[in-house]
Amino acid sequence: FKWLDIFSSINLLILVNPLLKMTTKYFLDTCIWRDFYEDRFGKTGRPLGKYASNLFMKILKNKDKIVFSETLFWEMKKDYSEREINEMLNFLDLCKVLTKINIKKEEFQEAKKLSNNINIPLVDCINAIQARNHKAIMISQDMHFLKDLNDITNTKKPEEIN
Repeated sequence: FKWLDIFSSINLLILVNPLLKMTTKYFLDTCIWRDFYEDRFGKTGRPLGKYASNLFMKILKNKDKIVFSETLFWEMKKDYSEREINEMLNFLDLCKVLTKINIKKEEFQEAKKLSNNINIPLVDCINAIQARNHKAIMISQDMHFLKDLNDITNTKKPEEIN
């Protein structure tokens, strides 16, 4: 499975975290999860799967956090079973990297209004608002985030994370 490659390539460095290092929180758009699991390439040949894999390695090595909500399941269920999705998340959960957050009523209402106003998918609006509210860096390759929602949350591409 893909996690074994990542785990072995960082040589158990996930067990070591400098004492004074601040934990960074990330909110990964569904496209990043898919890029990793499907080892996808962009239309111009950009290695999106490799970028996503490198990001996961950095998160594990630094013992940073990934926050996610039910929206990940909503979008992933289009192509994966619930069992497959849980298997995808299991390794990160065991490494204590994942934090599941609930969608608050206020977040949903704000996202719905935003979605209607700027004609962006509701799920993307929920994710941007939750990233903002949880002080997480939004990670996406999607132009909705990089241009239209960047005033809601700080959005970066995986290859931009150092």
